[in-house]
Amino acid sequence: MKRVFKIFLALCFLACGAYLFSEPLYTPTALSSLAHQASFPKYTAYHAVMSTSSRGNTLEAIQEVLASPVEGIEIDIAVSEDGVPFLLTDQSAEASKPIPLEEVLNLVQSQKYLVLNIKTFPVFDQKFAQRLSKIIRDHHLQETVIVSSFNPLFLLQIRLEARDILLMYNFTENQYSGISEKMPWIFRHSFFQKQMRRLIRPDLLGVPWNLEENFLKSLIAQGYPLISEIVEDVAVARRLFDLGIKGIQTRDPLKLMEGMSGNPQTIYDAGGSIGKIERIAHIKSIEDIVKTLQLAKRTGTKITIAGRRHSMGGQTLLDHSIHLNMLGLNHVNYNPLTQTVTVGAGATWKKIQTILAEQGRSIKVMQSDNIFCVGGSLSANVHGWQVGAPPIDSTVISLKVVTADSTVLYIRKTAEPELFKAIMGGYGQFAVIAEVELVTVPNSMLKFQAQFLHPKDFSKEFKRHIAKNPKVELAYGRLSVDQTDLFGEAGLFWYEKVGDSTETEIIPESMVALKRGIFRSSQYGDFGKKVRWAAEKIYAKKAVAGPPVSRTNAMNTDIHVLWPLYGDNKDILHEYFVPKNKLADFLEELKRLIKTHEMNILNLTIREVQKDKLSLLPYATQDVFGLVLLFSQKKTPEDEKKMKTFTGEVIDAVLKLKGTFYLPYRLHYTKEQLLKAYPGVPKWIEVKKKWDPNQLFDSQFFRHLSSLLA
Repeated sequence: MKRVFKIFLALCFLACGAYLFSEPLYTPTALSSLAHQASFPKYTAYHAVMSTSSRGNTLEAIQEVLASPVEGIEIDIAVSEDGVPFLLTDQSAEASKPIPLEEVLNLVQSQKYLVLNIKTFPVFDQKFAQRLSKIIRDHHLQETVIVSSFNPLFLLQIRLEARDILLMYNFTENQYSGISEKMPWIFRHSFFQKQMRRLIRPDLLGVPWNLEENFLKSLIAQGYPLISEIVEDVAVARRLFDLGIKGIQTRDPLKLMEGMSGNPQTIYDAGGSIGKIERIAHIKSIEDIVKTLQLAKRTGTKITIAGRRHSMGGQTLLDHSIHLNMLGLNHVNYNPLTQTVTVGAGATWKKIQTILAEQGRSIKVMQSDNIFCVGGSLSANVHGWQVGAPPIDSTVISLKVVTADSTVLYIRKTAEPELFKAIMGGYGQFAVIAEVELVTVPNSMLKFQAQFLHPKDFSKEFKRHIAKNPKVELAYGRLSVDQTDLFGEAGLFWYEKVGDSTETEIIPESMVALKRGIFRSSQYGDFGKKVRWAAEKIYAKKAVAGPPVSRTNAMNTDIHVLWPLYGDNKDILHEYFVPKNKLADFLEELKRLIKTHEMNILNLTIREVQKDKLSLLPYATQDVFGLVLLFSQKKTPEDEKKMKTFTGEVIDAVLKLKGTFYLPYRLHYTKEQLLKAYPGVPKWIEVKKKWDPNQLFDSQFFRHLSSLLA
């Protein structure tokens, strides 16, 4: 018995050692998606200088970068004796009154990514971590401010304080670039650094340009986005980008940008579609849009438009195009008189939710995750899990757009109605959405309810508990997905209004790492899927017994629960819209096809969508249930072929039931399937020719549709 115990201890010791010495999985907490990485600045002005002769870390230097095409600003931040963060001016600069960080944030806002390199000691400074987190959050800059430091314990304090703030962990293999004398020696040890990456879960890593190449490759292979400092040579920059570095910090960004011009940038969408882009234009204003469209016309270049790029069929990509990155156009203004909200196309729903919650208001319709941007959501005409609601086009009051001839138009449903309807679900093919005015609703307090039932009874129970219950504001369903009892049980979940909101802040979802582990275990076998469904029941029971939550907090699910842990597979979304009385028939056929093709399904969610009376390409041609399916697929050509065959057969099945499929996903449909689901496509293309006769706006998706109809 003692021998067995010793063997057990030895195995535990070996397993623990293997875990601790392995490179930790890349599981960031603030980075919203892998596609989000592409929005990080390729060039960042180190100390905010534009040339080696500039004086760094000054407001003048920052203003110079703001007026340039450089995408990022890096500055040094320290803390005063009374706890106020301030801009640490370069030693070469003349002594002057310290500039508070808040003044810098008011100047930069979200025009550029701002990297705050923290120069503070001692190692532990909890009050500063709390103060810094609050300042960033008060300015609503979590999406564009990056807190950077060589001090991992300070970053850990930030992470514990606010997991929605972007963190960059700076480290080297053997030295700390002039500050090593202030840092504990253990901070230089690779084993310690590895454990810090495991604990902090940084969104980015900052590395020196001369870090050992094999080590760089190993970090990149693990999924970490790397920012290299300090690069001054074009050849070095080219080598680093070829390795897969996301960005570089430099004292001479314009020289490097000019030296690297002509090299196409490779970017991806969420489905793995690839685009070799001629140039990325980071849009901060309507003037930026106009100038870029004029440049494209002069050079005979096509325009592609994107936010988070969560589409999966090249809807935002095309080789040799000028790519409009809209994320910088992200202003949010609540209008108290009309109780509407006016936002830039690049604003994410999370930012809008945060600002509306302070006003006691909530978004009327949005998808279940809040990481997407408004322009992308309108371009796909998304729906949500809000009860009794058509797609999002029904909540749009007005649009400010830039057309292919560079004209800025203010349009409503009654002013330029044809263009308005085409843009909703237009996938960026008619105009550039610059600004949107949206309906809001009260941020009610809601009580969670749940029922588990047989899928055949879903429509009946949905009607009884939800459709006939005026108190219900949000509702969705889920199905069990283990192969031994596929779709054997359904969960119906809904939120009933119990009063007015008392919450003005967004509360982060709890136990994200545990939930992610449970969810991702379902990727590798039926046992994991059974555990996940059991956990779903436990969570539902706990939530039913829990206190009410605000509407906004109910709609604040953390996307990191779904974050992929390993890179051997990719997640693929499908979505189908089925007449309510045909749900059971479709589920039966879907189950047969999943088993026949041995598809690895991870999730099936059901939501109600009412008839769309506005878009030129409506997917909800009547009141329907929308079924969102998530599959895990290997990256081999054989698995890609299998997925295409499977998709085609599912589309046939839903069309037989007078349903439709959703266009933001893979291009795995035929001409006949497209026209049966969307008979308005020929008219849609005619409107496209009217508003964009020279096909300035283009994409892989549009070329696919055009080729099908040729």
